[in-house]
Amino acid sequence: MGSRSYYIKIYSHQTERLVAICDEDIMELSLESRGVKIKPTKKFYGEQLVTEAEVLTALKECTSANVIGRRIIDLLIKHNIIHKEAILWIDHPDKSEKRIGHAILIK
Repeated sequence: MGSRSYYIKIYSHQTERLVAICDEDIMELSLESRGVKIKPTKKFYGEQLVTEAEVLTALKECTSANVIGRRIIDLLIKHNIIHKEAILWIDHPDKSEKRIGHAILIK
């Protein structure tokens, strides 16, 4: 997949580097699961669209990451960056869609 399909924003402070990544298709989508409400916004996840390769490069250089979306979670599992049990699964508002994953990674 070479298309730009992830929003990314990098936060740096001294030696810390947080990378926030969101699947393009769920940006600004209101999500709720078990009383927890999440709405991915461009204010937090950024306005820059990047490719899988750019996501993987950014993750190599981070000290922590906040990721949300089915595709980003699948990518991180595929590359052994996160474990399946570390994911909070959220129901998609359109029940015909797959659940959406959210994870926080600390290195």
